[in-house]
Amino acid sequence: MTDVGPAIRLRLCIEDVMRERIPLFDGVEAMLRLAEALPALEHDRDLAKLAETLAAAEHLPVGVARAHWQKEALHRHDRELMEMERQHKNSVFYACRKLLVTLDG
Repeated sequence: MTDVGPAIRLRLCIEDVMRERIPLFDGVEAMLRLAEALPALEHDRDLAKLAETLAAAEHLPVGVARAHWQKEALHRHDRELMEMERQHKNSVFYACRKLLVTLDG
């Protein structure tokens, strides 16, 4: 089996986010993690914007952290998380499109 490089994994993650196959902030978290393996993106403005967006939601149960939250706490915070996803969706999608252009570079 052929190992898939980090740029391809990042591209697939971007596609998953834009097609709404995964929750928005889970995807942003994954994109930032994958981008760490790509030195050419170290100072990318779009990744910096995505990091800022994720930081705004750091108090909410995102990604694997959800497994450590109690059901009642998840229920209390999910409404706020959904609202933040709605607010940031367009800017995240814009950054994703620009990242795809950069990766095509």
